[in-house]
Amino acid sequence: MIEPVDVWMVHLGARVRPAEVPGTLSLGERGLEFLERKTGVDVRFDYGAIRRAKRIKGSPVLMLDWRRDGQDRKTAFYFSQPPPLDPLPRSPTIDPRGPLGPFTRATPSKRQVARMNLGYLRSTNATSKTVVQAWAEEVTERAKRAS
Repeated sequence: MIEPVDVWMVHLGARVRPAEVPGTLSLGERGLEFLERKTGVDVRFDYGAIRRAKRIKGSPVLMLDWRRDGQDRKTAFYFSQPPPLDPLPRSPTIDPRGPLGPFTRATPSKRQVARMNLGYLRSTNATSKTVVQAWAEEVTERAKRAS
């Protein structure tokens, strides 16, 4: 039996600004249930609407492909605190026309941030790999039975 677990939910899509929402993920009778920590709002993903649940290799992320109102949607569940989703603001004190050297950049580049985030996700994957895989298998099994 899979126990409820604390996760961060992020809805993905072109028209959706990513926002990490902390809460508790549990397996309900009719769907996958997410209870928001701050507001107590309960979000349910009906098993019949779930098309695929899979673990993203090398990360503690459960990716859920589902359908609502005739539209395909994606939601990611991070089983560890996700790295910042918004880019870091650039420092207004650095003159962008100056030479780019190791000491003139106030914040890391997008590539450096992506590399750091990937390293963080890989490091947290070791502790949650089996848990995320078990969740993916159980959700997939329940979705198959519902459809």
